[in-house]
Amino acid sequence: MVGKLRCYSVHSVKGGVGKSTLSTAIATTLARRHRDVEVYLVDMDLTGTSLGDALPLAAPSWSKGQVDLLRPPDGSHSREETIARIERRQGGAHEAELLEVPYLNDFLLRADADWSTSQDVRYEALCWRLDGGPDNLRVLPSSALPGDLQRIIPVIFDEEYAAFLEQRVEALLAALVPDSGERIVVFDTPPTIPGLSRSVISLGLRLGGETKLALADDDYIPPALRTCEVSWRICVVITPDVQDLRAADRWMLRVDEDERPLVRVVINRAPPDRREQLYEDLFGGGTAMITPQYPTLANFADARLCVPDDPSLQLFRAEGPPCSDLERLLAPVLEALA
Repeated sequence: MVGKLRCYSVHSVKGGVGKSTLSTAIATTLARRHRDVEVYLVDMDLTGTSLGDALPLAAPSWSKGQVDLLRPPDGSHSREETIARIERRQGGAHEAELLEVPYLNDFLLRADADWSTSQDVRYEALCWRLDGGPDNLRVLPSSALPGDLQRIIPVIFDEEYAAFLEQRVEALLAALVPDSGERIVVFDTPPTIPGLSRSVISLGLRLGGETKLALADDDYIPPALRTCEVSWRICVVITPDVQDLRAADRWMLRVDEDERPLVRVVINRAPPDRREQLYEDLFGGGTAMITPQYPTLANFADARLCVPDDPSLQLFRAEGPPCSDLERLLAPVLEALA
């Protein structure tokens, strides 16, 4: 019996709206809430930031001392050794046998000559541990090192590679399907919708609907994904900023009516004294002038998805594990995303 995947992908039309913060908060909160479920936070924001820099992550280790992308690790480095290895990777080569630490980049850009799935990167090789975080949470970080960015940025923003990237993410997701029970996967994606972010949205729409759809005309869907139950929520994060609201409203016009059940708009950094009124103005059909300006957003009013502007949610101001108060702060949002 094949298990279930519960997926969340977090997107934004522009940067600086708290997308990575919310992705991390959602993954950490779900891991604390469901201690018997494995939770994976996939850092696909490959644009110059990395959860490996913002969080106290410990890289996987192998007894032979070098990274082996084709085998599961058998331990974790200390935080100090992880930082040292990141620094060494910054000045080193990118051949597999010379890697100091593994990143999601190594999976996305891998092109095996024989396209053999048996020789593909093992997802376990990419899983880092969060010091002080839940034991059932694993983070798959991207690299913000200049050499890695130079190699991958031309790929993730080039529409010609969109299908290739979507296939790679699909392969990763297929590897994460459990034999039984449930796993949770949270994707943090790059800002702006085109490129890699759109590839993840496409994957969510293909697999998260009532009928799964194949990427190519050959109707091939990885067997694990074809047979397992997949639920998906596509979260578009905005702030009360007028620029965010206008940009999001234009992009939401592109969401077909039959796709809307999978999509949620999350208002982040909502001031406490304006949260209820802001929600009513945007989604509740209120009398304020803001509603006629953003008619598309008004069609995504399934639940109250306002995240408070609370200092406890400012996860990346200093290095350290996410605060323990996240579940209380995010409870209404998580219920709405269910």
